[in-house]
Amino acid sequence: WGGGTTIQHSVTIGELNSHEAPIIGESVYIGARAIILGDIHIGNNAKIGAGALVLKDVPEGCTAVGVPARIIKKEGE
Repeated sequence: WGGGTTIQHSVTIGELNSHEAPIIGESVYIGARAIILGDIHIGNNAKIGAGALVLKDVPEGCTAVGVPARIIKKEGE
């Protein structure tokens, strides 16, 4: 993961079927108990809510929450 990234407690980051782990950008915030799996990218300045299950890319500056995670906010909107 990139510099300035904050990862809260009990977060799981790992492989899913593809044997590729996620790539996490800079200044990303990952809330407690979030799960991020697979060959996906989490963009710079993204936010992942607590308890979210992220299985798809989260673009730069976006906020993702829920199970499965969905984008609820884009930076600048």
